[in-house]
Amino acid sequence: MKQTEVILASLVCACVFSSALGQSKPLVTEWVNEDIHGVSAITELIPFEKQNIEGVKARLRKDWHVEEFNLGFGAKYLELEKGWGYSKGYVHALTYNDRVARYEAGIESYSEHWPQIKARIVSEWKRSKGPGASEEEHGLVFRQTLVNVLSEYQANVALTLGSQTPASVPPELKKSYRSLTDPMKNSTLSGTRGDEDIETLVKAKRIDLLENVLRAYNPGARVLAALALLELEKSGARPSSQTHAAIERVLNLNIDLHACVYDMCSYVTAQEALRWFDSGLAWPKIRLPQKKP
Repeated sequence: MKQTEVILASLVCACVFSSALGQSKPLVTEWVNEDIHGVSAITELIPFEKQNIEGVKARLRKDWHVEEFNLGFGAKYLELEKGWGYSKGYVHALTYNDRVARYEAGIESYSEHWPQIKARIVSEWKRSKGPGASEEEHGLVFRQTLVNVLSEYQANVALTLGSQTPASVPPELKKSYRSLTDPMKNSTLSGTRGDEDIETLVKAKRIDLLENVLRAYNPGARVLAALALLELEKSGARPSSQTHAAIERVLNLNIDLHACVYDMCSYVTAQEALRWFDSGLAWPKIRLPQKKP
């Protein structure tokens, strides 16, 4: 073959091979039917605040993932999840004294086939009289906040840790600050690496925001903020006596937190985590802002 013919043949083979690699596996009808049938299992749980939660947990425990975490101050975080063909359905709820304060319910899929089945899932959601849900990249989600119940929980936290102070949050810090104060999140403690969101606030020298995280509703983030404030004090920061009292309370709360050293993880209290991390020696040094000369 001539050189030109060889090049053309190679290009054709490359295109065919590339096309074959790019082809998705065909949809499994049985799995799609599972996804569609599962939608009503979620919409039937909405509005979740009107459900008998203990009854729901008992009924679903056999076939669903059902797990509940104590967040302290009368609050718990409940996970209800069920996997189907290409997706899973879920309800995640924050409860206070056995009443729903906030929850999100929806369908989630990270399958390559989600774009192909999305329209059918959305149609089934509407057919089964699901409430208006946000269509997001990997699924549908309905979010609801019961303001009165959430406010009671927040007031109870403030009685022990003190109230947060009004603070302006610039755009570049909003994502980190929102995550660290979110009542629906519980940050993991790590004995071998830092926390990106906490370090973002530290680098910005926002002591006021760290103090708010200390008094907010993410149990793991509260501990991270307490440790960050203690480190910052070594470099000249002067937390108030009220903040010191809040730090001591946070580090001594009897709340199970998710903590890891490398790939070893466990649920422990803050004090147990610090002992596990060799009395803090394994805790990563927080990178403090450099002082100007």
